[in-house]
Amino acid sequence: MATRRRDPLVKSKGSLVSNPWRRWKAAMRLGIRKLYRLRASPHEIALGCALGAFASVTPLLGIQTLMAVALAMVLRASVPAAIVGTFLGNPLSWPFIWASTYAMGLHIVGFEGVFDPTAIERNMLHLWAAVLERSPNIMDATAALLWPLLWPMLAGSIPIGLLTAAIVYYISRNAVRAWRDRSMSGISSAPAE
Repeated sequence: MATRRRDPLVKSKGSLVSNPWRRWKAAMRLGIRKLYRLRASPHEIALGCALGAFASVTPLLGIQTLMAVALAMVLRASVPAAIVGTFLGNPLSWPFIWASTYAMGLHIVGFEGVFDPTAIERNMLHLWAAVLERSPNIMDATAALLWPLLWPMLAGSIPIGLLTAAIVYYISRNAVRAWRDRSMSGISSAPAE
């Protein structure tokens, strides 16, 4: 009779964890265990996590994971670890990431601030008119509205992303090494039968 693997997200035989936070915590623990058990060196796993963290700091929602995967493939890092690293950017952390990248970008680019209410109102009206008319100028209107915000955020995401990637690399490399050392010492100290 074949044995079935027990789902780590199931609390006991047949009953699901009723608390969503405990289920989320169990899923995170399972994901971290799978990350530690990847067949890659601690450097490759840590580099993948760092590249994912770097990509998650950019304001380019929707392509952060693709960017992390592409960077991981180019730099020969762990692609699954890069995908996990992108989870650093999430709806809870985005306000802090965006505010810090925008503030840093203003210093880098040299803008004094782009929140001119009349310009934003004019650009919003231009965008709305382009949407209603189904005009080919919709991309121009969108760029006119978003570029003054996106440009400083892109510029500021580079130094903040590099700092974040360095921190994530150091932490994840040491965590993977410690996990593997602990696993190997448990295997070597097990009594032989």
